[in-house]
Amino acid sequence: MYRALGVAIVLGSLLASERIVGASEHENGLLVKIVDLERKHGAMCMPPGGEADLRSPLALLTNDIAPESGLGKGGPEEVESLNHRIFNQAGIRASADLKDPCNLLPSRVLERKQGYCVGIAALYLVLAEQLALPIYAVATPSHVFLRYDDGTTRINIETLQGGANVPDEQYVREQKIPEESIRRGVFMRNLSTDEFLAQMHNNLGVVYSERKQYDLATNEYETALDLDARLPAALYNWGNDLLREREYRKAIRRFSKSLRLYPTDVWALNNRGLAYGKLGKREKARRAFEEALRIDPGFEQAQRNLENTRSRP
Repeated sequence: MYRALGVAIVLGSLLASERIVGASEHENGLLVKIVDLERKHGAMCMPPGGEADLRSPLALLTNDIAPESGLGKGGPEEVESLNHRIFNQAGIRASADLKDPCNLLPSRVLERKQGYCVGIAALYLVLAEQLALPIYAVATPSHVFLRYDDGTTRINIETLQGGANVPDEQYVREQKIPEESIRRGVFMRNLSTDEFLAQMHNNLGVVYSERKQYDLATNEYETALDLDARLPAALYNWGNDLLREREYRKAIRRFSKSLRLYPTDVWALNNRGLAYGKLGKREKARRAFEEALRIDPGFEQAQRNLENTRSRP
């Protein structure tokens, strides 16, 4: 099981991070970096007419926003205006297919009018950058949503529900996000431009992993962690690849690093237990499966693995 950030339904952030705003052609702008990312990886989802470039359709999307749209009137009106432009006028809808790179690359999301949370967030953020609006990406263990935060007004934007304002507590409750991880800024903080790009590189890594192109996947996970060292999903996914390639000690190191950031991740505990078992470390494997079951008593795979560990001579 790989972890692409794309499924789920925001919590009060820590202090706001770097704003994703400014001139689109600035060398550190999100649009410039995404155009470069799409140029490097666009072959995995090539449009019928050849190479895609987000800049032209984005300019049309920006120019079509009417003066009376609500921009410049404050948080709620601005959020409502962007939600209407992206989800109603542009017709962007949510997709649950995390393995399709076309649902990740924003130029393809805009053309095909569908994407999962990271792809829709990328499109939304570059539009916000053009309009100099204080909108950020925010990550949970398995999802990315958006947040308007001008220092006074904070509004959550759920991209899988047409921009609905989902309460912070709902994300925390439904995903059982540990307070320790929130306090350390692993989850629920406003992401900088580079930290959001780390989410995109992690998801690109998942696509390559699913295709068994593990060297390319490793490059993406390394890039993601260079951009955001507090990204447990990249460590977890990298550990899964190493487990499949029978690099058990290396896999354990990745899972252990991931668990230091996200200690209640039952899948990382389970898979670390599998790696320990492959090395003949039955007691460590048993403890890993038991810890996963302590957190989630209904975790059937960990229960089966624990029973296998106990029954094996």
